[in-house]
Parts: sequence; structure tokens; C-alpha cells
Amino acid sequence: MVTSSSHAAAQDKGKGPMVAPPAPPVLHILNQINDEVIGDPQLQVDDNRILIPFTVGGDVHCFLGPVETLERANKNLLFFPNALGEDLLINQALDISFFINQRPFRNNPKINPRGADFTAWFHRIAPSKSAAWVALGIQELLRLSHFSPSTLPWMIGAVTYFWNRTTNNFHLPCEMIGMSLLDVVAITGLSINPPDCTPDMQPKRHYNIAPTSSYSDFIAHHMGKEGTAVTDDEHVGFLFYWLNVIVFCSRSVQMLKFFLPLAALLHEGNTLNLAKILLGHVFEELGQFIHCLRNNCMIGNGGPLWLLQLWLNSIFEKYMTKPGGGATDKQHIKGFRLADYKPNFPDTQLDED
Repeated sequence: MVTSSSHAAAQDKGKGPMVAPPAPPVLHILNQINDEVIGDPQLQVDDNRILIPFTVGGDVHCFLGPVETLERANKNLLFFPNALGEDLLINQALDISFFINQRPFRNNPKINPRGADFTAWFHRIAPSKSAAWVALGIQELLRLSHFSPSTLPWMIGAVTYFWNRTTNNFHLPCEMIGMSLLDVVAITGLSINPPDCTPDMQPKRHYNIAPTSSYSDFIAHHMGKEGTAVTDDEHVGFLFYWLNVIVFCSRSVQMLKFFLPLAALLHEGNTLNLAKILLGHVFEELGQFIHCLRNNCMIGNGGPLWLLQLWLNSIFEKYMTKPGGGATDKQHIKGFRLADYKPNFPDTQLDED
């Protein structure tokens, strides 16, 4: 507006006295925490006195920044966006013993199911396929798979009580926090910008992958004999097992065909955004988990909750015992460090406390 007024005044030169443009209005920002006006033109957007507003369907909400006290935080909980009927589980009865006394998750990667050895299969295939894995951007996630990161059901169960399916974030009294695509990339070593995998993408050919009744039988059936060449079918079978059982941790007790097209596409050299698929599956499983808890359904969640556990290890790093020595050559990939972290919460007898 100032520029437009000045330009108009210049055009009118010689037609009368020049009128100065109006002064810009004084900046006034309402402090949503204590309802005071902040008269600071140099205010930064990350100042903890303000909220950052946004609108959804005409309703104004705010992203909460850091708040000094719980009393002030509770005053502003109404600014959290919520879908109709959505309520955090923390506002209901909380019984953490369920996660201590039972095993509600089928999500630990099965590296060696009943005597079968995925690690040996990896070492058989790696010499001929490692260059292809590097080109696909999955080499580090394949290496990370051998760490077999386990989950702590009580820890995941506790944070689930703060999960909001509207925003895919944990809603804490002072702010929202959640896993981002950048977090997935930092933990797994996957690339952030490959093309998305869409339903219209189909493998160029059919591969001979035999259905089997168990994970161990699948490895025994598809793993080639020592000294033989790695066939296309074996490589697709290897990637299929890796995706189904270790990366996405299917809740089924046997192999499912859901990830077979994805394995075939990777084998054929298609670089795909696995990081985005992983993050979406974490969100989906947490939503399903909340649905089961809210409706007292049997919980049999699978999914890549190992990734959520590694992210929690990073968030609560100051409360974790870190292994000494044994530095890896992949320190820039956080998952290699976080997989060995153990909880060490102060002033408790047990981790569950």
C-alpha cells in the first residue's frame, strides 16, 4: 500500500500539493497466553508468547508454541484442532498395566524365524545385488534390518494415549509433536524425494513366488543353494520377505501378497518413496490401535512400530542408556545408534514405572 500511494503521488506531481502516504499501522499482536497486547515490531514467529493461527473450514485453530506453565497450557487446549467426536485417550481411564502384562503388538522384525536365517540370505544375495540396492536407496535400511530393533509396548502404549488422528500428532499439554518425513529419512537412511508408488504401477513380468504357510518355510523354499547364481525369482522373494516381515511387520502370521508388487517393482529398478509409505503405515497402525482401545477390541497390531520406537528413543534420548564404544561407520544414520538405546528413567524401580 505504501508503494502504491507513493507511485500515485508521483504521477500527480505538478497537479497540486503532494500528499504524503499514510504511515503504516502500529503492529499489535495479541498474546493468546495471557490476553495482553504485544507491541513489539521485531517479534519472531517462534516467540513463546504467541500462537501461530491457521483455519480449517472457517474455524480458527493455532499451533501451540512452548508454554511456560501447565496452567497456561491447559487454558489453550481448545486451540488444538480436533475432528468431530475425536478425544484423546488420556482423557479416558488409563490402565498402563495392559501393555506391561500382555504383548499387544506383532511388530518385531523376524530375522531368524524358527531356525531360518534371513541374515544368511542377505549375505548370499548382497555380492550380486548391493550395487542395485544402493541405486534404489535401500542399502542402509537393509543393513539396519539386521539390528532387529525391538519395541517396548508400555512405552508405545503410553504415548498412544496422546495420539490425535486428526493431525497425526501427539497432543501434549504444551505443544503438538510428531514424526515427520525428515525423521524417517534420518533414522533409516532412505531418500526423501523419490517418486511415489501409485496403484497404476505394475511389474513388467510375473515372478514365481510360491505361497507358504510360515515365514521359516518361505525362506527355506526361496533361498538358493550355496554356490548357485541368484535368480530374479529369488531376489524378488528376498525383497518380498524383507518388506512383509521385517520392514512393515505384517500382523499376519504368514506371508501376505500385499507387498509382492512393491518387491517386484524394486527388483525391476524402480526407485520408490519407501519413507513416505513407512510413515503412512505408522500413522495407520496408531489410528487402528486407538480404535481397538476405544472400542475394547482385541489388539493385534503390526506395522512398523519399530520405527516409532526408534523415534521415541531419539525424543527421550536424555532418559536413555547409550551403549559405550563400538562406533559404527554410519553415525549419520540415526537408526544404527538408536537401536541399542535402553530406557533409564530416573527415580523409578522399573522401566514401566
